[in-house]
Amino acid sequence: FVRRLLHEGISTEQIFLDLITPGARLLGQRWDEDRIDFTQVTYGLVQMHSIAHEIGFEYQDGPQSKGEVRRILIASYPGSMHFLGPNIVANFFRKEGWQVVLEVSPSATELLHAVANEWFDVIGISVSTQPQLDSLRELVDMLKSGSRNPLSRVMLGGPIFGLGTFLASSYSADVICSDAKIAV
Repeated sequence: FVRRLLHEGISTEQIFLDLITPGARLLGQRWDEDRIDFTQVTYGLVQMHSIAHEIGFEYQDGPQSKGEVRRILIASYPGSMHFLGPNIVANFFRKEGWQVVLEVSPSATELLHAVANEWFDVIGISVSTQPQLDSLRELVDMLKSGSRNPLSRVMLGGPIFGLGTFLASSYSADVICSDAKIAV
């Protein structure tokens, strides 16, 4: 189906933003409503990851010449298992010439280690649940103070920020983006 859409001229960007992202939200909503089970959610996410991986590296209109390399670390909140959204965001940044590091950290310590060891212009954190918001400000403060780049910007995104109005400053962050295209 996705290959046919691409063949018909639908852009990979549209597939990420208008098909995969809403599909993932729908899976989450149906899971929350107890309308689908763990196996169905897992199967759906595996399919979406597969599609995202396959088309994410097929950008034909990305940068054709070397420019100044900008670096971004994109990670889910430490210990979180959601990875589809950060992967989609990573593809949008890669398309625009950014060097992207996707980080899966089971703890804040490991995430802090990653930003301390490498230079990143931006640190992106995807937040998925309300309980993660409780300690988010502390995490962002630690990331900023522990970053190898003392001027790193912190960008927040993820499913939780689509549920209401949030201020980046409430979490010591520089910006909150709920759309991969706008994030870039």
